[in-house]
Amino acid sequence: MKAWLVQIQSMWRGWTIPQKLSIAGAAVLCAVAVVGVGAWSMQSQYVPVAADLSPATAAEIVSALDAAGIQSKLNFSGSSVLVPKQDLSRARLASGKLLDINTSGSENVEGSVWGDPSLNHVRLLRQQEQRLARSITQFEFVRTATVHLSKPEPSPFLRDRQAPSASVVVELKGTNSIGRQDAAAIVSLVAHAVEGLNPDQVTVMDTQGHLLSTREPVDGDVAAQLEYRRRLEADLAIKAETLLAQMLGTGRAIVRVTADLDFNERQTERKTYDPDGKVKVSEKIESESLGSSAPRSTPQSGPPGTGSNVTPAAASSGGSGGGKSERSETTYANAETLEKNREVPGRLVRLTVAAVVQLAEPNVEGQTAAGPAVDAKQVEQLIRQAVGFDDSRNDQISVVTATLAGAVPAIPEVAGVPWDRYEQLARSASLGLAAIVAFLLGLMTLRRLRPTVTVSETTTGESGADQRLAALSMRARENPEAVAQALNAWLATRNSETPATIPMRKAG
Repeated sequence: MKAWLVQIQSMWRGWTIPQKLSIAGAAVLCAVAVVGVGAWSMQSQYVPVAADLSPATAAEIVSALDAAGIQSKLNFSGSSVLVPKQDLSRARLASGKLLDINTSGSENVEGSVWGDPSLNHVRLLRQQEQRLARSITQFEFVRTATVHLSKPEPSPFLRDRQAPSASVVVELKGTNSIGRQDAAAIVSLVAHAVEGLNPDQVTVMDTQGHLLSTREPVDGDVAAQLEYRRRLEADLAIKAETLLAQMLGTGRAIVRVTADLDFNERQTERKTYDPDGKVKVSEKIESESLGSSAPRSTPQSGPPGTGSNVTPAAASSGGSGGGKSERSETTYANAETLEKNREVPGRLVRLTVAAVVQLAEPNVEGQTAAGPAVDAKQVEQLIRQAVGFDDSRNDQISVVTATLAGAVPAIPEVAGVPWDRYEQLARSASLGLAAIVAFLLGLMTLRRLRPTVTVSETTTGESGADQRLAALSMRARENPEAVAQALNAWLATRNSETPATIPMRKAG
């Protein structure tokens, strides 16, 4: 180590100022890189505690983790919640039922070897319930689901057979409510998954105790009527507001629609006859051959004036041949038309439209920033066309121009650079850069420490003297006291006087 230090000091003294600055800068850079990468690698590693979440569910999980004192963050898309790896178990406990964890039931259909074989159908039924619950939770609006199946044991007697039934309890995400069609989808899924299950025997309800499935038609279900009316009104209002927003601007028009609907179901049947149109229904023709021995009279039948009531012509008197008798019967019927009309519930009876708009103030030339100026009459005409206004239904509309607060247009956020995607790549690149810098610094140091061989053109005697001088210098460095004593003895033998002691400083 002493020799290395001596060589480094000699090299440092031999370098120029730019070389000293470059070597010092490289050493400082290497040290900073190693320390920075070490501190970065010691940071907590974040792992996802939940993925594929809606914004509302992700916000609820983050709030629960903050309340528990657990540090968390969202990924770039905001659909996953990340927590430190050492706090993963605590995060799962703190999140609780907010996590969409579907517990997979056992798929062992045989059960234990010590189990009762007569209870095998019960185990199969429970597994079917778990599979149905997992299928229902795949709906976007359902967080968790519980399915109960009641399937009696099969009986060989028809009078003892009982139909299966099912009940489903769902927990909705957030405060969302599902419609009639969503509940019907759950009923259809359960009914088609269980053999012999009638959709009327499936009941769906939420955790608040609200019955979501009903067997009554629309004309008898008040909740379904209100839902249908609300959707129709909202759809018509959105059509009008969207059209006005494109022309006037966002937040400059409010449209509300009230629809009067008729949920009574009617069936009408009407039959009409056309006396001028006759249709042949049936026709009957009878023919009979008469013998030559004697004329044979044919009984007359049929309505008067028809061919069947006319007496056939008598056979020729002198001829020996017989005669032939024909009789036809035709039935006619008048043309008739049967019309059956069925009016389904939900017929629109009347519309009432109310709108409040803020018109843009035109300039001197009658122009606005969005284009030509419009008045209330034109706005009213546009709303009529958008909602399907009909004067025959006695629809009413009212348009008022006023100043509205208006919605402040949201400034689109500039998406930042997704640093979290490149975090691992940057960490690996920094480690590689630090290794390269350290390698280059080591090469430069070894290159400076390598001895330099110089070839001199001196004679052999001079080279031998140089070698001896170098050997003496090496021995002087290794044992300076012995060299001092040798020099003192050499000087004492050369001079007659008492040799003076040469002070020598010990190396190192």
